[in-house]
Parts: sequence; structure tokens; C-alpha cells
Amino acid sequence: MDIQLGTNTLRNTNGAFLAHGQEHLRIEFGNDEPALVLTMSVFMPTGTEVATLKRNVWETNPGDRFVLTTTPDMLKVEDSTLKTTVMEIHRTENRAVNIPAAKFYTCKGTVSEVSAEWWRVGNKMELTGIDADLEGGGIELPE
Repeated sequence: MDIQLGTNTLRNTNGAFLAHGQEHLRIEFGNDEPALVLTMSVFMPTGTEVATLKRNVWETNPGDRFVLTTTPDMLKVEDSTLKTTVMEIHRTENRAVNIPAAKFYTCKGTVSEVSAEWWRVGNKMELTGIDADLEGGGIELPE
């Protein structure tokens, strides 16, 4: 799967984002249809897990704080308390995806943000205009 994050293109990925040695989120296409499927743990800046989404179904989501909206070509997770977008994913041609906006935290409280121009992870990484082939592997966030 090719994933576009801002102006960055990560080609030939397995759809998994890894943080601190564990899978943090996974983007997939549905088996019977090309719909987007997301598995993701949602953390606070303190690293406390507050919600868990497994293949587009909330396993935990106290008070329905996070809202999942899906269409055949788009998936969006929003924080109804903070009024922010946690993850927005659009299906593009050839089973690829574009993430035009995202802001989520890892289990250690590191923020990952995507805008139309860049992808930032904490104060360790900011990528703009990168085109990389990950040879079927996951996307590893820096520590």
C-alpha cells in the first residue's frame, strides 16, 4: 500500500505505523470491498490510552468521545471533546491512501501531526517532499 502523508509518499508499506516497538495503528482495505479499515489505539499526551478502534469498531470509547465517520472513499476519526481531527484517510487510485490531516499521540505521549505540507513526529522528525519505498514494511515513528 502506498501512503501519502502531507507532501510525503511512502510506497510499498504494509499499512502499519509502529511506535516504541509496537504497532500503533494499521490501515487496511476491506476483504469484500475496497472500503478503508482502521485499527488504532488513541492516547492522550500523557500516554494514557483513552480509546481503541479495531477494524472500524470501537472496543473502548468512554462517553463516545471519539467519532468515526466512514464512506467508501474516506475514513475520519474526530475528538468530539477537543473538536480536532485524530485521523483522516482518503482512498486514492490503485489501492493507495492519502492522509491529509492527523494529530495523534503514541503510548509515550509523542505527538504525530500531518498537514497538507508536512508530517511531524515530536521534535525528532519533520518530513516534507519525501518519496521512499518501504519494501513491504511498516512505518516506524522515531523515539
